[in-house]
Amino acid sequence: MKTPIVSVIIPTYNRAHLLPRAIKSVLSQTFQGFELIVVDDGSTDNTKETVENFQRRDKRIKYIWQENSGGTSKPRNLGIDVSRKKYLAFLDDDDEWLPKKLEKQIKLFEKTNDPKLGFVGCDAFIVNEKNNKEYVYKTPKYKNVFQKLLESDFICSTSSIMVKKEIIKDVGMFDENLRTGVDYDMWIRIAQKYDFDFVPEPLFKYYIHKSNITNTIGFERQDENLVYIFEKYRKYYEADSKLYSIKLRHDGSRYILTGKLRKGRKAFIKSIKLNSLNIKSYLDLILSLFGSRFYYKLSLIKSKLKELKVF
Repeated sequence: MKTPIVSVIIPTYNRAHLLPRAIKSVLSQTFQGFELIVVDDGSTDNTKETVENFQRRDKRIKYIWQENSGGTSKPRNLGIDVSRKKYLAFLDDDDEWLPKKLEKQIKLFEKTNDPKLGFVGCDAFIVNEKNNKEYVYKTPKYKNVFQKLLESDFICSTSSIMVKKEIIKDVGMFDENLRTGVDYDMWIRIAQKYDFDFVPEPLFKYYIHKSNITNTIGFERQDENLVYIFEKYRKYYEADSKLYSIKLRHDGSRYILTGKLRKGRKAFIKSIKLNSLNIKSYLDLILSLFGSRFYYKLSLIKSKLKELKVF
């Protein structure tokens, strides 16, 4: 299909050295019915020239420049405003789609009998550029996606998803008060009203490197953003102590993995107080006593077991 029905949106900032890989992965899709919107969030490098080189070869590419906003929400929202197609697919400028990504997600949307299906995701290859190691992140499938998202963000990346444009207009645009957790907040809002489905195979590569936004923004700012998201949905946690307990366990794990051992253990203890039957919180509390590095190694083993469908 060459008739454009998908708007692909790439927000970017000073990533002229990485952006070509992302753009090439879009242009190499087996499904060619798309427009590509690159929203430059005030880059000071040669991003504009990089995109113009691609524009000379493919007229489907649009380039928009705006003053730097300090995050991905505004450029994504601008891309949505400019988009004119039925579906939206987002790609971070440091990620890379595999050739059949759009094709397989469109097929899942088009063959469904579920009128409430608004979100289609996929699995991912996680690539550590420091040591070139790679593993598969398999997205779990849940019946109650809203509940599970309140527990933790299990969607790998914005680069993995495709949504109907009409549902973004319904639930609201990306929250521009957020610097991180922007996509997480959006998925929670979508899950309140619409159904989710996933292509059960990795269709893109998520690269881990020093300039990932989660590595550059700083822990304290990340935590502020997650507290902000918590306050938006506080009523659900206050109404369900088991849900809140599970969320606190996930928070504790995040703290431990980032070296905030005291904060992590406090979260585990609070989780146990809310639900004394939450065995995983007891286990995580004990494991945290061995330090962040040990905890991290165990998390990698757990991920590998999930990949092999052992855990």
